[in-house]
Amino acid sequence: MSVESLETDYLVIGAGAMGVAFADEVLASDKTARVILVDKHSRLGGHWNDAYSYVTLHQPAAFYGVNSEKLGPGGSALVSGTEVLSYYERVLEKLRATGRLRFFPLCASDGDASFRSLADPGLEYRVKVGRKVVDATYMKVEVPSIRPPQYAVAEGVALISPNKLPKLSQPPSGYVVIGAGKTGIDAVLFLLDQAVDPDRIRWIMPNDAWLFDRAKIVPGEITESAVERIEAFAQAENLQELFRIQESQGSLLRLDPAVEPTRYRCATVSLEEFQKLKRVRNIVRMGRVKRIEPNSIVLEEGSIPTDSEALHVDCTADGLAKRSTRPVFEGDRITLQSLSMCQQVFSASVIGQVETRFENDQEKNALCQPAPHPYRPKDYLIATRVSNQNVASWLRAIPRWIFRSRLSMFHHDGLLKFLLGSFRMRKSMATFEAKLEKFIREEYSDAEKTNL
Repeated sequence: MSVESLETDYLVIGAGAMGVAFADEVLASDKTARVILVDKHSRLGGHWNDAYSYVTLHQPAAFYGVNSEKLGPGGSALVSGTEVLSYYERVLEKLRATGRLRFFPLCASDGDASFRSLADPGLEYRVKVGRKVVDATYMKVEVPSIRPPQYAVAEGVALISPNKLPKLSQPPSGYVVIGAGKTGIDAVLFLLDQAVDPDRIRWIMPNDAWLFDRAKIVPGEITESAVERIEAFAQAENLQELFRIQESQGSLLRLDPAVEPTRYRCATVSLEEFQKLKRVRNIVRMGRVKRIEPNSIVLEEGSIPTDSEALHVDCTADGLAKRSTRPVFEGDRITLQSLSMCQQVFSASVIGQVETRFENDQEKNALCQPAPHPYRPKDYLIATRVSNQNVASWLRAIPRWIFRSRLSMFHHDGLLKFLLGSFRMRKSMATFEAKLEKFIREEYSDAEKTNL
């Protein structure tokens, strides 16, 4: 066994989007800081290395990536997974050029200040960490290609991950897309874009989800969308009505107006994509798949027929599994988590900024309260509460940085639009805050509240 000794200020475990955004911010804000990045992949980008070839960002590239390097052409433009990986190659070269960052690919952390090579079984690294070990893997992002399906599959059943859809050698009798999250949406859209007849697609949808109109979160529209959300709270009398009002505003969408969504996962679609998805009429709402047999698919609430010529596409990996929150700053350890609802990358950059600007963990954690990724509609309430508290704190503590940060949505709307929007929000703010707390009391049991 060969053991190599290293020294650094920050050991960042995980070189996905959050880990790189944190490292970029620390290196930019503290000109003395040294960073070691470790990842099991051979390149930066985390799960982007495992994603299907037709994947794209689900949010504008204008506020994705790292603060120091622009991604995409700006505005509402999205970018492909290939473009994201190329972007991170540029970012790596830029950070290496500082002379203060080292990247160790194909390495796995042992949970402390050491890691081992996945390429050479006899190579291990032990690190003397001057400041913090940073866990950038806590969010546990998964894609179907890196884990087996969580249900039984009989021999002879044609089941593939979404990665293999572009590699078909002959057309199947039909398609069965299993899963209705972002990956399932992407798989269905990919098939429709290949001119597959919508009636040849069967979509297994264990739970309907509220979808967010992407046009509401593009640069220049963020402040207006925030005003609309505040006004929706002020008008609503309960959680269900809150979602109905946002639906009437055009912010939220659902595939079937007769089905009440039971999930809210921050999935975004354009109106064009939404209309495409509605063309698929064969939607199975019978719970999760338990097993696939040669001639049937057994679900929680019954069975449906299938056949050996059908192609089943597993889209069930939980891209952002619900995790319990923990303090971001704990002595010599930092755990990267979302601080602003569904804005993980921006959150990581905020954590980097706070780490370099403030002294003690109490002060830092007050600015960095984890906002749990929403799963059920009522989780939207807690995520909203924590996100708003954090934003209010940031606007007091680091206002200039917030408006200069490329990853910040406030940056893209500008100060004037923000001030005008704030004036409008002020009229409804007291009612908003009262309604938010009212809905939380109504939706959460006493036992649940103790864990909030």
